[in-house]
Amino acid sequence: MLTIISRSNRNGTLLRDRNPIRSVPVWLLVYIGLFTSLLAIFLFILTRVQLETVPPKRAYQNIVADLYQKSLSIKEQEQLDWLKVENTLTKGVKLSLDYQLLKDKNLFDSAQANINPQQTPYLRQIANLISRIDLPQSSLYYQRWVDNLQRSGMQVEFFVRIEGHTDAHPLHPGSRFKDNVELSSYRAYAVMDFLRLYSRLPKRYFTIAGYGSFHPLVEDAYSAENRRVEIYLLPKLQLKSTQRASVEGDGGER
Repeated sequence: MLTIISRSNRNGTLLRDRNPIRSVPVWLLVYIGLFTSLLAIFLFILTRVQLETVPPKRAYQNIVADLYQKSLSIKEQEQLDWLKVENTLTKGVKLSLDYQLLKDKNLFDSAQANINPQQTPYLRQIANLISRIDLPQSSLYYQRWVDNLQRSGMQVEFFVRIEGHTDAHPLHPGSRFKDNVELSSYRAYAVMDFLRLYSRLPKRYFTIAGYGSFHPLVEDAYSAENRRVEIYLLPKLQLKSTQRASVEGDGGER
């Protein structure tokens, strides 16, 4: 085995076992070391500059993309094959029951807003996923992107948004609900209440909406596939409180 000795000949060439090896001047090794250190510092500075200059839209998309990956990871770990996870970009991460797998198990009976007991095991697993995402700590987890948005005058808050949808069949006379919009709103509220109970998230993290048949999933507005509840993990952007007050103040002066 060759032994390296820390000395050089008159030409500055390293010696090994008292025999000169291929010319490697000491000054060149020093130069390479300094260059490598400077390159590392440059890359570090460049990374920081990129983080600080990322446009707000990109920062938001980065948050959504990471939420999406975390949701997919939990889905795979828990083997939730019936759960669809989608990155909507603008509305966050959508969670929904796979209609093709569960079409024989309706979430609600016709014209009713009480959750079908056969579906509660699925909703409990969704509640567990939401709990593992840990929305209350999301601002800390995504601190670098949140800071970037704040420098742009924006702030982000994390919510679970539940949207109810129906098909276009009108309700029968004498139904408990006056129309499909009201029915879808009550269904969204029922799912929200269930998820809140089992995820143990405070109410302030939930929002709901009922759209009736106004946003069909398929072309046939009367298709049963349009009867659904969609759950969104939603990072919501809005103006920072100080800037919002300034804008409102300017508007008031006019």
